[in-house]
Parts: sequence; C-alpha cells; structure tokens
Amino acid sequence: MTANDVTMPAEGDEPRPAGEITWQDGNVPFSPHFGDIYFNPKDGLAETRYVFLEGNNLPSAWQNRESFAIGETGFGTGLNFLAAWQSWNSDLKRSRRLHFVSVEKYPLSRDDMIRAHQSWPELSQYSKQLAEIWPHETMLPGVHRFSLAHGNVSLTLLIGDAIECWSDYDGNIDCWFLDGFAPSRNPDMWHPHLFAALAGASNPRGASLATFTAARIARDGLESAGFEISKRKGFGYKRDMITATLPAPNVDNDNTLGLFEIADDPWFNLPRPKKTKSVAVIGGGLAGAACADALNARGLAVTLFEKADQLASAASGNPIGMLEPYLTVDDAIMGRFYEAGYRFSHRKIKKLSNQGLVEADFCGVIDLATSARKRERLDGLIARLGDKPDLVEALDGDQASERFGLPLPYGGVFYPSAGWVNPPSVVRAFSDGIDIRLSTTITAISDAEQGKVLTDENWASYGPFDAVIIAGALEMQMMGQTSWLRDHLTPVRGQISFLPEEILANLGNGSVIKCVLSHKGYITPARDGLHVFGATFGRDDAQTDLREDDHAFNISQLGKVLPDVAEKLSPDMLQGRASLRTTTADHLPLIGPAPDFDAYLASYGDIDKGKKGARYIDAPYHKDVYICTGFGARGLIGAPLAAEILASEICDMPLPLEKVLMHAIHPARFIIRGLKRRQLTA
Repeated sequence: MTANDVTMPAEGDEPRPAGEITWQDGNVPFSPHFGDIYFNPKDGLAETRYVFLEGNNLPSAWQNRESFAIGETGFGTGLNFLAAWQSWNSDLKRSRRLHFVSVEKYPLSRDDMIRAHQSWPELSQYSKQLAEIWPHETMLPGVHRFSLAHGNVSLTLLIGDAIECWSDYDGNIDCWFLDGFAPSRNPDMWHPHLFAALAGASNPRGASLATFTAARIARDGLESAGFEISKRKGFGYKRDMITATLPAPNVDNDNTLGLFEIADDPWFNLPRPKKTKSVAVIGGGLAGAACADALNARGLAVTLFEKADQLASAASGNPIGMLEPYLTVDDAIMGRFYEAGYRFSHRKIKKLSNQGLVEADFCGVIDLATSARKRERLDGLIARLGDKPDLVEALDGDQASERFGLPLPYGGVFYPSAGWVNPPSVVRAFSDGIDIRLSTTITAISDAEQGKVLTDENWASYGPFDAVIIAGALEMQMMGQTSWLRDHLTPVRGQISFLPEEILANLGNGSVIKCVLSHKGYITPARDGLHVFGATFGRDDAQTDLREDDHAFNISQLGKVLPDVAEKLSPDMLQGRASLRTTTADHLPLIGPAPDFDAYLASYGDIDKGKKGARYIDAPYHKDVYICTGFGARGLIGAPLAAEILASEICDMPLPLEKVLMHAIHPARFIIRGLKRRQLTA
C-alpha cells in the first residue's frame, strides 16, 4: 500500500503511524491512518471468493497449467492468498505449481496475523502453515520468498511501496488481485503509475484482473495502461466492481518474448523457459548442492557431478561457518542482495536445523567496532535499524563482554538471529535424494538432439539433460561456454585455525565463548572440542597447503581482541584447514544464464554510442546453460538464494529478487560494462 508515513490528523487528534492497527469486532484489524478495515467483518472470505477468484475465472484459469502466478497489490492479513490456496488445493485439475506475489508496505506482525486469521476457521489448515513460516523478526524492504505445500506453492512478498515494488519486478503474472484500502481512503496507491507497473509485470501472453471497486480513478487508470475494462455486479451492497483483461500484444510469431522487445536493457533479458525435466549440476559444494535441492523440490530429476571423492571438499568443507547478516547503512546493491540472501538462508537452514538435518547454533554474532571507520559504519547501522532489536542491537564494551563470555576491548552490535553452521551438514541435507556422481571431472558440455551431453576427463559421456548448471569455480574456467570468465573470477585462499577448548579452560576464570565474535577475523564457540578462528584472505593464491605463517596471521588478528587467549598460542601447536573461494571484482556472485561471449560482442558492440536498448536484440545465450559461482566468503548467505533464482528461471516461476538486483548479479554484466567503457571491442 502507498502512503506517507504519518497522516495529517484531524484538529485535536494526534498523528497516527501508517503501520499502526487497532481491532474492531474482536479480530478485525483497522488502520487508523487510512480509516479503513482490512476485510469485510461480516463475510470477508465470501467477498474474496466472489471478487478475486470468480472475478479472475478461477479455478478454471489455472487448470491443466504447469504453473500459474497471481499478483496482488496489498497482502494485508493474507486472506486473499489463503482463499486462493484453498481453492487451488481443492481443484483436481489445478496447475502443478501456484505462485502468489504480493506487495505490503506495512506487514502485520506474526501475532497480529494469527489473531486476524481466527475470523476464518475454515481456512485454519492453511493459516497455520502461513503462521509457521511468517517471520518473527521485522521484515525489511525488499523481496521475501517463502515455500509452502512441499514447494508446490510459493509466496513472494514485496515489502515496500506498491508502485515502486511492481515497477521493479518481472512477475510474469497471469492474474491480478487489485486490492488495498479503498480509493477514497488511499488515493495515492490508485495511481496511473501503479496500473502501468502491473501491465509491465504481467504475462506477455495476457493477464486478467479483478478489483472490488468501480471508482473512476481505477477505471481510467487501468484503461490508460492497456487493460480492457468490464463491469460486474459488486459483492453484497456494492453496486459494481471491475474485471479487466490485458490482451497479449501483437508480435511476430517468431518473437516468443512478447513485450521484451521494448526493454531498455535487452542484454539482461532472461531466456524464455521451456519444459524442463532433467538438470545436471556441476560442482558438489554449497552452491551446487543448493541448486540440486531447489530443482529437486520442484520435481526435476537432478544429477550432481563432483570432481573430488566427496561432496563439500573445498570451502564448503570447513567445520564451522558464520551465518551472519550483511546489513548496510545505505541502499547499496551488494547490501540489498546479501540482506535478501541472509534472510532466505537463515529461514531455510533454521528449518533444517529444527528437523535435526543440519548442525547449527543460532547463538548470535557480535560485530566489534575495531576501528573508527568500523564504529562509524556500525553507528550508521544502528541509526537505520536501532528501533529493531530483533535484527540488530547496540552493545557497549561491558555489554559485549557479558554477551560473549570473555572481556572484549570494544563495543559493537549484536545480531540475535545469527550464529554458526556446519557447512558439510548443509551440503548433505541439500543433496539428500540426489543422484550424485563423485570423482567425475566434467570437461565439456555439448549439444545433442535430445539436450545437453557432458563429457568427463576420461571421455565418458552423461546425459542428455534438459539444462546444465555450472556451480564450481574451476569448472567454470574449463568449459568452452564460460572460459571467458577466468578474467573475472579471482581465487582466494583462506586458512582457518583450530583452537582446542581446553586452552580457554586453562585461563582459569571459568568463562566460555557463548556466541560468535566477528572483528577483522572471527572466532566461534566450541564444536567437538575446537573453536575455529581466522581466516586469511590470500588473493590469486590457489594452493591449499597448511601454513604456519597463516596460523601466525590468525593469531595476530585474534590478539587484537583477545590478547589473553592469543598469547597462549603458537603456530606450531595449531591444526587448521585451507581452502579456496572465488570472488569477483564487484564482490557480487554470477547467477543466471551463460552469455554467448562472441554473440554479445557482435550484438552489442556499439552500445557505447548511446543507442536506446530497444534497438537491440534480446540477449544471446548458450542455450540451457546456467552459472552459479563467485560468492567469496559469503556462500552460506548467498548460495541458497542463488539456487532459488536459477530454479525460478528454469521452471518459469516469479523471481525472488527485484529487477535491479537481478541485473546486478547477471553474468553478462562484465561484458556490457566492458563494451560501454570501450574496454572490449567487437
């Protein structure tokens, strides 16, 4: 919903925050800001079914479809979602998957959501599942993806202003629930820019729309965006309501991308998905296992290839990894991506941990202010999020020491939802039930009549597969389709050190480390009698031998925050582990279809001349080949979301990120930058 944060009060009244609710008739939420209720207290469910389901010809519209996407302009209590889910679940001819994408600027708390749902006991089996996945923490602006019904139902929430969110989202939406506070209560939302955004996020083959109102502001706005309007008898006492259709544009039969030919940046347009049944994933680390899991959850047959004799043999094999949010002071692209990545990973890993499938401890993470620059950044973070202690909490030195368990020289911030994870257990959980081929080094991907065929170093062939995901750094450089990326992927050696827990016991104060400490390095609570601390960050070093010099570096870093511990250590007494990560120049991963490098140069060689994007063809790719790599040290908070992105692209689902972030992680970004800066020539 769209509004100013504080409405102008009537004379003598106090301003009311836009997100505040009160309760009427027991369990009906009311917004004092907008002066409107969230649903019809007499029969809100019947109204939803009449207006939005029947108004969009549901369930008939989704029947016998592979997938069906519903878009909505105001999630509110989730009533429309629950009603649509119930109708879909009760329909024997339903689509294989249902996707519901909705905007909400002021999401209800979990407790308020549960209270509102008491109004509809007939939806209890669905509302209970929604309550289980609804975050306990504050939902920050951005895209939040939830999975329900064993992966067959997805709920994607766009937290923010309706116009802004839908303008920056490729939804491929089949039908629209145009809901929100009435135009007379919230006219800012019922704006021509919103209707244009809905048209832009619609399925290029056409879409339908229904709304409870027949107000002129809605009729005129929808018509201006290209919708064809019809009136229908309104629900109950309402005389009229609107239904509408957005017809498919007239395009050449060869142009299967519909509206895409008018894109401003066609070099980032995604290929039109085809029906996919089998996928090969190359690389058995966290990224590859996450991709296998996301595709397997959608019913695809997945084969996972790993060159080593076991999964998680590289950085994903470290015994402990920090699961720490990457919160930023500003709206920077990298911060937005890893904010989204953390919340997706945290939700997924916590669920697996609760099921006993992943080893993790959500003990919290302290981030110390170890320098003036770091203090300034953390102060800015608290200025942004200080009213949300469920996400981040400011600590002075004494508070940090108490929370950690040992004396600390600085204060900082505390992330209460964070902690540590055993990455190999995550890889095992993600790869459970997957066809795994170990000790198999894939060296080539080639086309065959029925799909993609893989060849290993011994000339053995595998396949055909409908699609291939390359999820390993070294593998990326070996394949002909992606060898150009060797100029954009930097190997980074990282060595961690193991600290026996008895060394802390010998300090004599009886203290134990109670949470993860992040400084210029990190140290974790004990696991199997060992604390992990480190880590080095050696660029362009591809060796994994264990080095005393690196142990010495880790001890030196630890000594800046825990001198009493560090002085008990020497490099020759420590064990550890060294592994490789891969990073990019802009510190964002590479996620998406594999660009055809030569075709990109030929197609966009003159984009430095300032021509409009609409004059160029859509992006040329190596058909059905995808990329997932370049996470650096942030694989735990980046790879699961990356897998969800690729699975959504391959399976024709609404995406879990807004357009600006999808473009920022697109593998072709380095080609386009090089051409625009004249660093590359056709």
